[in-house]
Amino acid sequence: MEKNKLDLLYQKYKIHDNLIISRTARKTIRYIEKNTINFPNNYKVLKDKIITSSYNILEYIYRANIFQSIDDKKEIIVQIQMLNFYLEEAYRKNIINEKKLLSYTEHLFQIDKMVRAWFNYEKEK
Repeated sequence: MEKNKLDLLYQKYKIHDNLIISRTARKTIRYIEKNTINFPNNYKVLKDKIITSSYNILEYIYRANIFQSIDDKKEIIVQIQMLNFYLEEAYRKNIINEKKLLSYTEHLFQIDKMVRAWFNYEKEK
């Protein structure tokens, strides 16, 4: 019976998973997690910041969609900028190479573009 309740709850909120921006964010999270597994232990804090920021981006995407808050949309941009900074630090410390940095930033740039288009769409309404 408990599983059935969870399934119903999941189906109720699954509609938000159809957002292109949330799918892109989830894909980016998986990509980042897969590629940060081998971070050296002495950079655990940096690794945790990178992963936390990527999850925060997805959380604020959901929040902005549900509550239609401009502050949540702004927070998405802040989290993207912070994640870019953490990734640049990882590159500067030779934890990731230039190719990985460019790949990460391309993913984030796509999310950033979508969020800014979302801003513009909301302004035009």
